[in-house]
Amino acid sequence: MRSSTSNTIFVTQTFCYHWTSPLQDTIEPLLKGYQVGLEIGDTVKACYCLVGRMYYLFFTGRTLDSIQKELEAAANVMTQLKQDENELKITILLSSVKKLRGLDPEACDKMLDSILASAAETRNNLSAYVSMMKLEILVFFQQWKEAIDLIQKAGNVRLFLSSTFVVVRYTFLEALAYLKAAQSSSGWKKRQMKKCAHNAMQLIRGWAKNGNVNVVHYLRILGAELAVLNGKNEKAKKSFNAAIAASSRNGFLQDRALAHELASAYFKAQGDDYWTDYHIECSRACYQEWGCSEKVEQLK
Repeated sequence: MRSSTSNTIFVTQTFCYHWTSPLQDTIEPLLKGYQVGLEIGDTVKACYCLVGRMYYLFFTGRTLDSIQKELEAAANVMTQLKQDENELKITILLSSVKKLRGLDPEACDKMLDSILASAAETRNNLSAYVSMMKLEILVFFQQWKEAIDLIQKAGNVRLFLSSTFVVVRYTFLEALAYLKAAQSSSGWKKRQMKKCAHNAMQLIRGWAKNGNVNVVHYLRILGAELAVLNGKNEKAKKSFNAAIAASSRNGFLQDRALAHELASAYFKAQGDDYWTDYHIECSRACYQEWGCSEKVEQLK
């Protein structure tokens, strides 16, 4: 029935299809779900579809300037329809995008902290979204200690993001942060960080085994960093190359930039100036294409 179309699209595209189909394939159906919802008067499900679409646009690596324009339009829609919680979810993503672009980053941080503080008492869905996007930013800016602090304070974020791609992305970032923390630790703390990374990686391996095509490059990136941690240099080199190729092949521009940057850090530690410079230049070019001006400045 047409009256349930928007809800059906929301459920299938947000919670189901991304487990076995390319995330990019959810973008257009979610737009249709939003449009149909408005047509039949189901504004709540329409806005759910719109929020899902905005986040999935971000995770698929669409350029940040184009996402910002859509987010600003979406925020106006939420205001007009009095969808307060959905508007906050849009604001969380919009603030994160603007920070990555270097547009008044201090104001963006204050906005995210304000939303997190107001939602912290109940640790609800909103606090999980803020934690997710703050972790995204910390990882891109290689702030590993702060990333671990956030993960440990956030609690079980997966509980509130269950079945959406947001939980998949969060698990990848969590595993990566733990691996980087293990690399700079020793003794008991190193073992603890490695164990936490292993637990997160096991989840991702399970999803890949069940047909999730969107995590292939995640496993390649994590495999490379695990090889670095274990001192397996040849495996690290091959895994970084595989991570870059998989990110490029599947269209995840921001993750290709990240993979190149991580590879550059590895080769720098090995004293290999040629590959250090090569990968950092590739990383900078990818971040530039993505529109992440703040990161481009950091890499100069």
